[in-house]
Amino acid sequence: MLLNLINKLNDMQQIFKNAKDDHEYDFYNDVVPFVEVVDELLDKLSSKQQEILKLQYMNEQKFYLLIDNYKELSVECHYKRTSKKMFLEKHKAVQHDLNYIHTHLGDLS
Repeated sequence: MLLNLINKLNDMQQIFKNAKDDHEYDFYNDVVPFVEVVDELLDKLSSKQQEILKLQYMNEQKFYLLIDNYKELSVECHYKRTSKKMFLEKHKAVQHDLNYIHTHLGDLS
């Protein structure tokens, strides 16, 4: 499950690049289905919250921030007007947290 989240995060980077290169995504055909898949994965991650919160460098606030940032990225990556700096900072933070969890707990399937 974590690997799926990490792969989706990588997909978001490519989607964002395409959006910046003037590709226009359709809200109902592109954004909505993508976000639905992301929400499903994040629900699975949330079901492992107690296990994740036992990690040394993870707390409830950081966990909720990870979820919120991931959700925001899943939408923002589709739009050219999204700030590149903000997108990359959020992306980097989410990637770091997911890799940390994966390194210490495995894929959590």
